[in-house]
Amino acid sequence: APAPAPAPAPAPAETSTKKSVKKFSALEKGKSVDVAIPDEVLDPLNEKLHQQRLVEEADFKATTELFGKRPDGKSLDSFIPKSESDFAEYAELISSQIRPYDKSYHYIGLLKSVMRLSMKSLKAAEVKEIGSSVMAIANEKLKAEKEATAGKKKT
Repeated sequence: APAPAPAPAPAPAETSTKKSVKKFSALEKGKSVDVAIPDEVLDPLNEKLHQQRLVEEADFKATTELFGKRPDGKSLDSFIPKSESDFAEYAELISSQIRPYDKSYHYIGLLKSVMRLSMKSLKAAEVKEIGSSVMAIANEKLKAEKEATAGKKKT
C-alpha cells in the first residue's frame, strides 16, 4: 500500500508581491509539490488589463483638463457662482484656463482684452478700484524684482 501523503502545510503568509500557489504532481514519485509562481507569469492578461486601465485613466484626466473640468466635477461651463467664495473659485477656474498660455507672446494682449471686455458694464469708480488693485500687484512684483537683483549684486 502506498504511504499516506503528508498533511498539507499551512498556506504561506502573503508577501508584498502576490503569488499564486500551483500544485504539480511528480509522476514518478507520486507526491504533490507546492510551487510559488508570480501572478504576472500566470496571467499576463491581468497585466495587460491593468496597463489599459492606467492608459484610460490618463486619457480621461487629460480630456477633463482640456475641457476645463476639475477632479471634483466642477467645470467652467457648468459652474454658477453665487457667493463671494463661489466667485473666488470661479476666478480660479478661469485663470486655470488661461495660465497655461502665459509664455505666449500674445498672453498680455489676452489679459488686456479680457479686462477690457469684462469691465464694459462697470462704472468708472469700480474700474478705478480694479486699477488700484492691479497697481498694488505691480508694485509688489517690482519690489520683489529689485530685491532679487540686489541679492545677485551682493554675491
